[in-house]
Amino acid sequence: MSNEDLMGILNPSRLNNACLGVSGMLLYTGEAFIQVLEGEEKVVDDLVADIKKDPRHKDFRIIERKKINTREYAEWTMGFKRVDKEELRNVPGLNKFFETDLSGSLSTDKSDLINKLTHHFLTESKKKNEHDELSLEEDDAFIRFLHTMIRFGVKVLALLMMLTVLWCVFDVMIVIYQEILSHPISSLGKSEILHVFGSFMIVLIAVEIFINITLYIRKDVIPVKMVVATALMAVARKIIVFDFHEVSALHVIGTALLVLALGGCYWLLEREFKVHSDA
Repeated sequence: MSNEDLMGILNPSRLNNACLGVSGMLLYTGEAFIQVLEGEEKVVDDLVADIKKDPRHKDFRIIERKKINTREYAEWTMGFKRVDKEELRNVPGLNKFFETDLSGSLSTDKSDLINKLTHHFLTESKKKNEHDELSLEEDDAFIRFLHTMIRFGVKVLALLMMLTVLWCVFDVMIVIYQEILSHPISSLGKSEILHVFGSFMIVLIAVEIFINITLYIRKDVIPVKMVVATALMAVARKIIVFDFHEVSALHVIGTALLVLALGGCYWLLEREFKVHSDA
């Protein structure tokens, strides 16, 4: 099956799953598909029934059906992996996957093998998205000590930033009172509304900065993505409080180009790090 054929399956599936609140993964071995679906019981049952009716499918079987408390594939509307024989050659328990005949009745051994395969690629995909900027597992004791001290500093900064966020929230309350509540509604103008909006945006930017600080001691977020997102938030605030009677056309054009550049950068980062497909 060509890449175009695969994307013809994946793109509609991802769109449909997003609408239904379904997550999961699709594996393609070159001869067969193995699919995992997670979601509300009735929604998943209906979706499986629709898939089963597709005339392109042959030898359709449900390998396992179970209730779960937490989704394992929550980040993917439909993750995808083309299973490669060479990739599994040195994986214990899976190195003979392609030598196993999965046709016919599904024994316990076959079911366990398929479950190991899906779990293997789930684990590997998550590893690709992990980072550890300040690892405490460094071999060098001095580097490990420096990382420990920096982590402590980050926690202090996070505490101070939390207090700053609360202060910003208090400031919003003051601005709302001064600009709206203390004056008649009839006197409310554009400048007062923009002042209030600007105060709200400052709180949101402060929250984003707090997240930027804490992500350096987390493994599940790519730092540059949050930095770009914060930059977009800051630019959005500037746009909201623009006085178009005072700013020049060149200034507006430059800001628009900056938004496009940051938006394009974030889209590329999202596409790179959120491993939806390697087809």
